[in-house]
Order: sequence, then structure tokens, then C-alpha cells
Amino acid sequence: MKKLSNPYLIPFAGLKSGEHTFEYVIDDGFFKDRDYSEVQHARINTRVKLSKETNLLVFDVKMEGTINVMCDRCGDPFDLPVWGENKLIVSLTNDRFENGDDIVSIPLDSSEIDISQFLYEYVSMLLPQRRVHPDSPGSNNTCNPETLKMLNKLSEKENEKKTDPRWDALNKFKEQKTNN
Repeated sequence: MKKLSNPYLIPFAGLKSGEHTFEYVIDDGFFKDRDYSEVQHARINTRVKLSKETNLLVFDVKMEGTINVMCDRCGDPFDLPVWGENKLIVSLTNDRFENGDDIVSIPLDSSEIDISQFLYEYVSMLLPQRRVHPDSPGSNNTCNPETLKMLNKLSEKENEKKTDPRWDALNKFKEQKTNN
């Protein structure tokens, strides 16, 4: 059997009905040709279970691994552990309907499907909005200590700034009211 140049291209027409499993390691090479990708360095073990029926393909995708990201607090890179599960339903039909997030249609005479774009989107969804170094055992912060010192100095300077006198007067009024 010849090796496919695109391992994410699944020739489902030659598969029997039932379940089929595909395993991938999504790494740096997967992202190198994707312009503007937030992810550049990763190693994610991916298991795709395809349930094939007559006019329906159901892909259950499980991902687990690490993505190298920049810490939002200190700016240093670190490997963020990630995992997730997704389901993709592909309908083989000549009727047109609007594709959804997890449901797509392809022509009835199709014989293969490229799942690389779906995998890319699933990896992107694994990233949390806030990315900070995880605490080590004992709740020790693992961020860059020099950067944290600088942030603390800047925070102290910010707190030392004088407040608006109008707010001071309102705060005094508030304190008097709570004391009475």
C-alpha cells in the first residue's frame, strides 16, 4: 500500500461500514504552512475514530498533549498541557444544506475527506484564553522571578499614585456613613 502524501486525507470509500481508528501526532510540521497560526510548537497525540455508515461519517476526535505558548504573566514560553474531545458528523448527500460547526455535508460521490482543517480548528479550541505557568507542587509560582519582581515594583508605584480629591471626599463620606 502506498504512503499518502497527506496523512489527514481519509479515503473512506474503500472502508467497510463500521468503526475505523486513525492515530496521529500533531507536531510543529502540522503548523508550519499555516499562516498566522497562534500555535507553532506542539505535540498532540490524536485518536480519530471513524464510524462509517451508508451516507454518514461520524468522527470522534480525542486529543492530548502539549502546546508551547507564551505566559501571559511573565512572557516566557512554556509547554501547556491540553486535552479535548470533539465530534464531527459528515453527511454524504447531494442536497445542499448549510454546514454547522460539527455537521458538514459533502457530495454523495465523494470518496475521501481531508480532516486536517478540522483538526487545526480543534487544536485552536484547546487553547485557554489566559495562559500562565502552572504552579509547581507546593503552590510555588513557576513564572520568571525577575519579571515578577519588576511587575511587583510597577504595581506598587501604581498604588502609590495619588487619587482624585473628589474621590477622597466621597470615600470620607462613605466611611462616616458606615461608622454611624
